[in-house]
Amino acid sequence: MFRIPYIEVAGPDGVNLATRFRDEFVGVRITDLEGGEADELTILFRRRKPYLMPPAPDTEFTAKLGWDPQGALITGTYRYQRTLYSGDPASGQVMGLVCRSADYTDALKRVDSEHFDEETGHKTYGDVLETLAERSGLGVAIDKEIGKIPLAGGYLLRWKQSAIGVAADIADDLGAIIKPQAGKLTVRKKGSFRAASGSMLPDVTIPFDPNYAFQVDLEPRYDYAEVAAGWFDDGKGRPFEALQSLGRGFARLALPHLSGTEAFAKALSAASAQRLQAETATGFFEMAGNAYAVAGAPARPEGFGPDIDSVNWEISAVYHDASSRRSMSAWPASSSRSWTGRTSLSATIGRECSSISTRHIGTGRRTMGRVCLAVRISPRWRRFCED
Repeated sequence: MFRIPYIEVAGPDGVNLATRFRDEFVGVRITDLEGGEADELTILFRRRKPYLMPPAPDTEFTAKLGWDPQGALITGTYRYQRTLYSGDPASGQVMGLVCRSADYTDALKRVDSEHFDEETGHKTYGDVLETLAERSGLGVAIDKEIGKIPLAGGYLLRWKQSAIGVAADIADDLGAIIKPQAGKLTVRKKGSFRAASGSMLPDVTIPFDPNYAFQVDLEPRYDYAEVAAGWFDDGKGRPFEALQSLGRGFARLALPHLSGTEAFAKALSAASAQRLQAETATGFFEMAGNAYAVAGAPARPEGFGPDIDSVNWEISAVYHDASSRRSMSAWPASSSRSWTGRTSLSATIGRECSSISTRHIGTGRRTMGRVCLAVRISPRWRRFCED
């Protein structure tokens, strides 16, 4: 059975482009990334005379996607940035309007230098992130544990960096994911599976289907038993170590630099353990379109075998490729996939993850992975859109 998805792309006047340009409208590609890069919407039109002209720069579009109007979900608000033209003898010409997430404001990209400490009203990393978000005209949604971590040494220097660059560095050190979305600067722990509102993201089930491609790389070569981050206790005048147990192997990874506080050392060791764990399993899966598949959500492959199904997968990127018609010049008429998703996945520390403290703690673990989920129309379109 062939299904045609419901696609709604509305500009400033609120009219759906799929309806207004029925004969020229081809479909959309929506990229949802975990953090660090802006999400993108590419609006695709058939290119023929008389040619359609691109809109004015920074024109805003809101996109909705689903299998029917009632179940369609808003994927975000985007601003037009550039135009992509393509064509070949077999499939004709296509014009793509490439739009980036509207939450990535110019204020976030402005480069500046300053310092943060108690005198400027910044005791914790949460205080710094709140200031950066306020200046950029965004609200904040920060994980409580991340927000309470005091500045290492009571001081943080921003030197010729953008606001989003400073925030990304903080997130990388503390094992967090930072992303401007839904009008907020969101900061959450890796592997927390939470949305910007703080609610849990639903599991994304990926059933095995021989008609869809997948690729998984399992590489358990990071056989570390624990990760240690040192910190210096001024009161006792001696160094200590914060340990994150991985519960496997015999090797010990010791981070080279001492931290100023125990809280920061714990965050560093946990973040390093998370990165090591993510390297043990990576992959991508194709599946039928699912509007609930978003970056940061847990993925549950089913029917791929116990060594793949048992991994705790986290989605790191989602690519939705959706077409509004069954036959079009942009793709072969024989294509039977009107909406396909490809997800990128990587392993992440499980919900039952090992404890972290200043003493050695040995616990078991489950392999976790990062997923990249994508939707594509046809092999030809896949070559066009894959990174």
